[in-house]
This record gives sequence, C-alpha cells and structure tokens, in this order.
Amino acid sequence: MSQKHHKILIIGAGTAGITVAAQLLRKDHQMDVALIDPSDKHYYQPAWTLVGAGTFNYGKTVRPMSSVIPKGATWIKDYVEEIHPERNVVVTREGGEIGYDYLVACPGIQIDLDGI
Repeated sequence: MSQKHHKILIIGAGTAGITVAAQLLRKDHQMDVALIDPSDKHYYQPAWTLVGAGTFNYGKTVRPMSSVIPKGATWIKDYVEEIHPERNVVVTREGGEIGYDYLVACPGIQIDLDGI
C-alpha cells in the first residue's frame, strides 16, 4: 500500500466499484482514487442472467482483477474490516488504517458456487 490516505476510497472492485472509479478518472485523470478489494478475479455479474439461461459461457464472465482496474486508480488488495466515518478511516484485515475524503461503499456479494 503506497499511500495511507486517498481523496476517493471505493470499497469493492466489482462492476459498480470499477464503474465509479472509471467515471471519476474520466472526469479528472489526476484524481486520487483507490479501490479496496481482496480478489484476484473480477466477475462480470450482469452476464450471469445469461449464464443461467444457458446462452452465455460462465468462463467469459471472469477476468484478472488487474486487467479491469482503471488506469490511474490504486488497487489495495485487502479486505475492509471496519469503517469509522467519524474519522474518515477504514481498517483493513491486514491491520492498516486508510483515510479518505470521500467513501464509496459497493462491496458486492460473497460468491459461494458450492452452496448452490
């Protein structure tokens, strides 16, 4: 983790988090935007309805996370364990504190395909 404070901190690098980061950086490519997500894989979940219908291959819904992080964004590969909005800080599973000016929370879902 190169920096302990970011202007915009996004919890979750799923479709929502990636979209928010990309839109912000499109408006200002120098904006300090960071995403926190522990996964090495990004799942394009909107396509899962097509997978369920048998018209789309599940394997095509997954990509390496590093390939979808928008250029200019910082990816923090960790879990958020606590949010302290009164101090504008999150605490990660690794024990680090990361400050922010603005927090976007879009943590998504926990995938448990074996539970289906």
